[in-house]
Amino acid sequence: MDLSPARLPASPASRPGGDPLPALLLTCERAGFDVRRENGDGPLCASAAFHQRGEGYFLAKRVTLWATESHEYLFVYQTPRLDPPLWLTLRQDALTRGRACIRPHDEHMVSYVSALVLCDALDAGAADAVRRTRYSKSFWWGLRGWMRLRALAVCLPPPQPAGASALHAGNAAARGPLLALVQKALQPLFHLAEYPQ
Repeated sequence: MDLSPARLPASPASRPGGDPLPALLLTCERAGFDVRRENGDGPLCASAAFHQRGEGYFLAKRVTLWATESHEYLFVYQTPRLDPPLWLTLRQDALTRGRACIRPHDEHMVSYVSALVLCDALDAGAADAVRRTRYSKSFWWGLRGWMRLRALAVCLPPPQPAGASALHAGNAAARGPLLALVQKALQPLFHLAEYPQ
């Protein structure tokens, strides 16, 4: 599969509202993610990480009753057209990168690996493949937590006609926080609607 820079969209600035990537990354930063732009030779344009820790104490901080950690690793890809073979490649890339970040231990509860694809055209087969995406893994039979894959593809609207909606397709795990984050970021630029099934 060709993951060269030629697969990137030619002119996102010509889209109504401009390039959605800066708005998305700014929203991620405001939500507490550590955001990093990727300048490599491929469709991966940004990655972000979010870490949360909860603890329970008894009378003093020295006596910790419990502690849990939750993590999310978000990988943002841009491509002119998303088809099923490219989706499988991007899905595997996100899983490989995400698994390299996860460090299971006694206090690890859950890590989400999120693959977000921004594209100019979304193939119906790719939309179905994104919706059907399932991946979860437990560490030490769940004693050291688990990981789950969130998958979301957003087909950006064309420059014309004005007021066109962006379409999204996502798996069940992405319908909560990931979709809400994307909607919050893109709502000022254009309306976001579900890709027809």
